[in-house]
Amino acid sequence: MRKIIILSMFVVLFVSFASAEIIINSQLEEVYNLGDIINVPVKISAEANINNYFFTHLICNGNMIEISKNPLVLSVGEEHKGIYPVPFTKIFIGESRGECKIKFSVEGEDPELTNDFKISDLITLQITSEKTEFNPEETILIKGEAIKENGDNANGFIRLEIMLDTGSINQLETINNGFFTINISLPEDMKAGQYKVKLDAYERNSMGETTNQGFADYSILIKQVPTNLEVVFENSEVEPGTNLKVKAILHDQTGEKIESSTIITIKDEDNIILEQTEKSTDDFLEFPIVYNEPPAEWVVVAVSNKLTGEAIFKIKEKEAIKVELINKTITLTNIGNVFYNKSVLIKIGNESLNMNIFLGIDESQKYVLTAPEGEYKIEILTDEGSLITGSATLTGKTVDVQKASGKAMTLVRYSAVWIFMIAVLGFIAFIIFKKGYKRSFFGYIYSKKKEKSRALPLRKKSIINTKSKAELSLSIKGDKQNASVVCFKIKNIKEIESTKSNAGETLQKIVDFAEEKKAVVYENQENLFFILAPIKTRTFKNEKAAIEISQKMTGVLIEYNKLAKQKIEFGISLNYGTIIAKQEKDVMKFMSMGTLITTAKKIASFSEKEILLSEKINDRLRAQVKTEKHIREKTSFFTIKEMKNTEEHTKFIRSFISRLEKDKK
Repeated sequence: MRKIIILSMFVVLFVSFASAEIIINSQLEEVYNLGDIINVPVKISAEANINNYFFTHLICNGNMIEISKNPLVLSVGEEHKGIYPVPFTKIFIGESRGECKIKFSVEGEDPELTNDFKISDLITLQITSEKTEFNPEETILIKGEAIKENGDNANGFIRLEIMLDTGSINQLETINNGFFTINISLPEDMKAGQYKVKLDAYERNSMGETTNQGFADYSILIKQVPTNLEVVFENSEVEPGTNLKVKAILHDQTGEKIESSTIITIKDEDNIILEQTEKSTDDFLEFPIVYNEPPAEWVVVAVSNKLTGEAIFKIKEKEAIKVELINKTITLTNIGNVFYNKSVLIKIGNESLNMNIFLGIDESQKYVLTAPEGEYKIEILTDEGSLITGSATLTGKTVDVQKASGKAMTLVRYSAVWIFMIAVLGFIAFIIFKKGYKRSFFGYIYSKKKEKSRALPLRKKSIINTKSKAELSLSIKGDKQNASVVCFKIKNIKEIESTKSNAGETLQKIVDFAEEKKAVVYENQENLFFILAPIKTRTFKNEKAAIEISQKMTGVLIEYNKLAKQKIEFGISLNYGTIIAKQEKDVMKFMSMGTLITTAKKIASFSEKEILLSEKINDRLRAQVKTEKHIREKTSFFTIKEMKNTEEHTKFIRSFISRLEKDKK
C-alpha cells in the first residue's frame, strides 16, 4: 500500500498537467517594415483554472523583447479570443531588425510561436527619368519610385546631392504614395564631365525619428558648351616683311578649351577681305605682311559654333633702307613702309660724311663717291645700325658724296637746245597738217607701232590675242593698289571654239577696245577679266573706263548675235578691289586680295547679257549711274537703270561743240 502511494506522488510530480492551450489563427507575412503594426488573432483554451499573465515577446536574431504583459483569468473549459497588436516601432522593438518571430505564452505554460518573418527598414529607389546628359544652366527633372521592402509605397522625403569642385548642389523634396519628382537648375558655369547624383530617401515617425530609408546613386554627364571665342596673336604688333601669326581658341562654360574648327578672316583697314581660311582651333594661321605694307590697324574675325571673336592687330612703322656699294656708287633704297628721313654716315678712308636721306617707299637714290685719286676703304653706317664695308678706287678733287646725275640732269643742262628743237618739230608738224597729210602721217605712225607690238595668245589654242596680258600669281612682291575689274563670262565658250565662225574676230574687237583703255587681260576658263590698274592706266579713277568697256562689249555682242547662227551666250560684271601688281616684261603679274576675282565671276554668272555691278563699284559709280539692288544666293549686285548726265558733262559737250563750229568758220 505504501508503495502505491509513493508511486502516485511520483506521477503527480513528474507528469505535466497543461492548464492552457494557445492557438494562433493566422499566418504572418514574410516581410514587415518599421512602422508596421501586426495584429495577431490568438485563441486561448483553459484546461484548468488560469489566474496569471499572458505575455507577448518578439524574438529577433536570438534576442527577446517583451512587447506586452496582460492578466489572464479563465475557468476550466473557458476560451479567450483576442487580437494582440505588435507595433514595429522603436519604442517597442528598439533596434531589432532581421529574421524574427513572435512568442505568445502564459506564465509557467508552454509558449506558442509564429512563423518566421523579416523586419526591414529598407526603401528601394527606382529612377524612371531617361535623360542623363545635360547642358550647364539646364533644368534637371528627376522622376522615380520609392517602395518599401514590404511592397508598400513610401511616404516621406528624398534629398538630392551633387558634389561639385566648389561645393555641392542640394535639394529636398517629398515622396507621396511612392512617387517623387525633383526639379533642379544647374549652374551656368558648371564644369563639363561626369557627376554622381546621390539620392537619400527616408520616412519619419511622429517623434521625428528616421524609420525606413534607402539610397541610390546614378551618373549624369554635363556637356561642353561653347561660350566664348577668343582671337589670340603671337604678337599684336607685326613688323612688315614678317608673318602675322593668329589663332582662335574656343572656350566652354568654365574657360576650358574645346577642339573644333573655325573660319578665320583677315580684313584690312578698308574692311577688304585679304584672307579667309578654315583652321582647327588653337592652331596658328600664318599670313605674310609685305615689306612695304603701310602702318595700319587690321581686323581678324573668327567664327566657330555660332560664336564670333574679333581682335585688332597693328602693322608697325618700319624705317629701313637697303645699302648697296658697287665700285664708287652707293645705292640707297627705302625698304620700309614709311617715308625714310634719317641720316647715313659714310666714311671714306679717315674722313666721315653725314648725309640726311629723304626717300619715299620703294624709292631709290644713287650717290657717287669722290676723293683724290687712290684706293679707299669705305664704311657705311645707317641709323638702324647696319654696317656695310668695302673698298673702291676713287678720283676727284675732294672727299665728297654727291647724288648721281642721270639723263634728266642732261636734259635740264641743255634745255634751251631742246626747246629750240621742239619748236622746229612743232612747226614742221603744223605745215604737214595744213597740207592734208595728217591722216597718212598718223596712219604711218600707227602702222609702225602695230608692227613693233607683238600680240600673244592668252593660252594654247585660244581664239583671242592680247598685247597686255595679265597672269595670276599666288605670291609676289609689288605695288598694292585698288583696281576696277570687268568680268566677261562666255557661257558657251566650248561650242564657240569648236565651230567655224567669226566669233573670234568679234571677241578680238572687244579685247582691242579694252586694251585701248589701258586694261590688261586675264583669262580664267570661260571668264575674261579686263583689269584697270593704276600701274598701267596711270590714274586711280578707272571706274568710268570699266563702264565704257562693258557698254562697248554689250553693243558689239548684241550686233553679232543678230546675224550669227552660233550665238555668244555671255554675262558681264564689274567689281572693285585691291590687288598686288608688278610689271614683268610683256606680262603684268598680279595677286588678288580678298574675293575680288571670285565675286566678279559669281556675279557674272547671274548676268544674262546685261551689265551687273558689285556693291563696291556701285558705291563708286553713284554719281554716274542709277542702279537697282538685287540679292541672289546671299550675294548683292546691282543692275543699271540709266546713265546720269551731270552738269559737268553737259558743259564739256557744249564747249566741245562750240570749238568745232569755230574751227569750221
